[in-house]
Amino acid sequence: MKKTLLSITSLVLTLVALPAAAASSSGWWNLKPYVGVDAQERRMDYKGGFGDNIFKHNSPQGNVYAGVKVHKNLSVELGYEATRTRTRNATLTTGDESLGAPVTAAVSPSTFKSKIKLKGPHVDIVGFYTLSDRHPSLQLMGSVGVSVFNSTFERRTLHMGGMSVDSTRTIKKTKAVARLGIGLQHMINKHVGARLTMNWVNTGRIVAHSKDGMSPNITAKPKNTTVYGLGILWVF
Repeated sequence: MKKTLLSITSLVLTLVALPAAAASSSGWWNLKPYVGVDAQERRMDYKGGFGDNIFKHNSPQGNVYAGVKVHKNLSVELGYEATRTRTRNATLTTGDESLGAPVTAAVSPSTFKSKIKLKGPHVDIVGFYTLSDRHPSLQLMGSVGVSVFNSTFERRTLHMGGMSVDSTRTIKKTKAVARLGIGLQHMINKHVGARLTMNWVNTGRIVAHSKDGMSPNITAKPKNTTVYGLGILWVF
């Protein structure tokens, strides 16, 4: 985890240093710090048999961030996002798979109560493009960055083969993944702005295995994520 954060920090400093060097000679270097908050909706599906039939696929989340605009067309942002803990009850029968473990006739039907939580920091390089000289306050946004997700997947078994059971297994995984975004930003005045965003996050790279020593092993395999957001920002 520490190595990942150090690598991300190094990447950001490099990306910031390059435009900074050019800006110092061209005269457009003009730091403008800002902060913002977004209300978002995350859609994350799962591979068949590895979470698609027991976990919730949608989750509301919050995102807070701080940025520095180094030019009217370029900024760097550091943020933190976290989903609400989402629960789901599901009953599986013979032939189904629960996180990669088959549901056999001996334990069919099986009822599970699941929970999922995602949280972690992200860093982005954000570019801006003014759509019209007549409306300079409205800009198209594009971003590229990295998210470091702390993922927690919990599966609680309630019934197996008609018998009551109370057994909980938890899978945790920390993974750095790429993220891309597009959106619109409208500055209401020189200090207050609003954003509409859509992000694609490469959560398909997250493969979380159980490490509790219990048998059989279970595995969560998310697909890539789409996140839609609406928020406000304050420019200092």
